[in-house]
Amino acid sequence: MSVVLTKPKADNKEKVKEEKIYDVIIIGGGAAGLTAGIYLTRARMDTLLIEKMSPGGQAILTEVIENYPGFPQGITGPELMQKIEEQALRFGLKIEYGEVVKVEIKEEKQGKIKTVKTDNQEYKTLAIIVASGAEARKLGVPGEEELRGRGISYCATCDAPFFQNQKIVVVGGGDTAIEETLYLTKFAREIIIIQGRIQA
Repeated sequence: MSVVLTKPKADNKEKVKEEKIYDVIIIGGGAAGLTAGIYLTRARMDTLLIEKMSPGGQAILTEVIENYPGFPQGITGPELMQKIEEQALRFGLKIEYGEVVKVEIKEEKQGKIKTVKTDNQEYKTLAIIVASGAEARKLGVPGEEELRGRGISYCATCDAPFFQNQKIVVVGGGDTAIEETLYLTKFAREIIIIQGRIQA
């Protein structure tokens, strides 16, 4: 009698991974998602965070953050988010990378199980926290990406102090643009509002 040893198939390994049921899955790895991860893992809940790119969200695009408590000299966005990520990992948060494309809910013996499908894997959980954040509307003009955080800002409340006594252009004519403009009047020397479509 001969015995043949074979390696387990890759799909068997994936199946085991898929059958694991997390207490909570967090969708989004920005400040909100990572903070939720800290609280959940400290409460001894088996938690997975799924992030499309790298943890940090929009904050990693911010050159200097001056209004975050505990950093009197300010801190860069990437540095702050790295510290928050390290703290979450220390408490046991698991992080996987992929873009969430679908969520399914199915009644099983454990209750209502949510299946989170990404572009490369599936995960099961009892609960989901959506912390996918938001993204600023871009103008699509040349140099916009290169100057983001270095003269181009999408948040007056966040960045207005950096433009003290300067001439500022606000693009847009909706309620948000006007509210931001009113706030900027406390800092700017002159404000120009551009309303209408801008062609690059």
